[in-house]
Amino acid sequence: MKFLSVLLALCLFLALTITPISCDDADKLEKPFCPCPRNYEPVCGSNLVTYPNRCEFDCVRRSVERQGRSMGLLRAGTC
Repeated sequence: MKFLSVLLALCLFLALTITPISCDDADKLEKPFCPCPRNYEPVCGSNLVTYPNRCEFDCVRRSVERQGRSMGLLRAGTC
């Protein structure tokens, strides 16, 4: 009987560790790697997020376009 309890506990442990955790795409917005300068000249994207400079905005825009969506530049400056 103890063997079955240990076996069941092991199976539950493996099921919990192997099961992938799913998140919404909005929560899982990974920052892509882009070699951009660190100058601060803020720009506002159409998603109403302020990016530190145009290079960072273009990097995120390319990542968004790879997912089949579009994003534009609203204006220079903060949102």
